[in-house]
Amino acid sequence: MLRTRLATAAIALPGLWLIVEYLPTHVFAGFIMAVAAIALFEYFAMALPGDAVERAAGLLWGLVIAGGVASRRPEVWGAGLGLAVIGGLMFPLLHADDLAGAMHRLGLSLLGVLYVGFFTPHFVLLREADHDQGWRWVLFTVFAAMGSDSGGYLTGRAFGRHPLAPSISPSKTVEGALGALAGAMLIASLCRLLFFGDRGRSEAVVLGMAISVLAQFGDLCESALKRAFGAKDSGWIIPGHGGILDRLDSLLFPVVFAYYYAVLPPA
Repeated sequence: MLRTRLATAAIALPGLWLIVEYLPTHVFAGFIMAVAAIALFEYFAMALPGDAVERAAGLLWGLVIAGGVASRRPEVWGAGLGLAVIGGLMFPLLHADDLAGAMHRLGLSLLGVLYVGFFTPHFVLLREADHDQGWRWVLFTVFAAMGSDSGGYLTGRAFGRHPLAPSISPSKTVEGALGALAGAMLIASLCRLLFFGDRGRSEAVVLGMAISVLAQFGDLCESALKRAFGAKDSGWIIPGHGGILDRLDSLLFPVVFAYYYAVLPPA
C-alpha cells in the first residue's frame, strides 16, 4: 500500500504542478468540472445505489451548481440549487408510500450537490484569486494538505496508540493527528519559500495548521459518510487512494478556506 501511494504521488505531483500553473483558465476549469463530475458520480453511487433516476438528477443538479460557481455566475448556481430543492421535493410526492425514505434520500441528494458540486469548483476560484498569485495559493493549499495526510499516515503507523475516532475511522490515532499537524506546518513553511517569499513564516505555519485541521476534519467526514453508506472506498480510479472523492475529502474544506482567506480583506 505504501509503495503504491508513493508511486502515485511521484507521478501525480509534477503533473499537478503543471496543470495548476500552466493550463489556460478555461481548460483548468474544464478539468475541475470533470473532477467534480466523477466525484458526484461516486457520491451518488454510494448514497443512492438503488435509485437511478434520483442519482441522475443529483448528478445533474450538482454539475449545474459546479458550473455556476466555476464561471462566477451566481444566477447559474442559484438556479441549480433551486432545481435541486424544487425538483428534489417532487420525488417524495412520487413515493407517497415511503415518505420517510424519500425525504431521507432528498437530504442525501442536497448534501451531495452542496458538498461536491459547490465546494469542488472553489479550486477554479482560488486559482483566479489574488491577481497572479492564485495558482500559488492552489499549490500551497494542496501541498500542505498532502503534507498533513503524509505526516498523519507515517506518524500513525509508527507511533499510533490512542484511537482518534474509532467508531468512524478505526485506523486514525491521536498521534497520527499530531503528526498530520506537524507535516502540514513543515510543508507550509517550505511552500512559503517557493511561492510566498514576501509573507511571514508564522503566517505560513498558522495556515498550515488550519489546513491540517480542516483536511483531517474533511477526511473524517467522508469516512463517516462511507461508513453510513456501507462503502470501503468511494471508487477505484486512483491507485492506493481509492476514488476521486477519497482524494478530495482532505482538500475540499481547505480549498474553500484558502479561497476566502485570499480574497477577503483583513479585519
